[in-house]
Amino acid sequence: MKTIRLALTLGLTLLVTAALAVPSMLVEFKAAYKNVIPKGSALEKAACETCHVGHTPKLNPYGEDIKKALTAAKSKKLTPEILKKVENLDSDKDGVKNIAEIKKGTLPGDPKSK
Repeated sequence: MKTIRLALTLGLTLLVTAALAVPSMLVEFKAAYKNVIPKGSALEKAACETCHVGHTPKLNPYGEDIKKALTAAKSKKLTPEILKKVENLDSDKDGVKNIAEIKKGTLPGDPKSK
């Protein structure tokens, strides 16, 4: 019984944490690039996949680079300044810089999307 209760508590905690953190960062990302991301593009349609592997807590390479920039800035809030710090990186190592992928509307954390 204790194991089930612990598993439920842990699962609920993870869900609440994910629900609080991810949407606000996605809103900040979309706001920062609202005039840059092409309408109807994969990036415009992307939600969590912008920084995560599917709908999981695991970060993709772009999400990892944003996490590093947040840590370096000692911030928990995603800002346009922090996003700027990762623009000239090629997070997914596909030969295309993050900002070029954002302008094309492709996913900067997915090497298949360039």
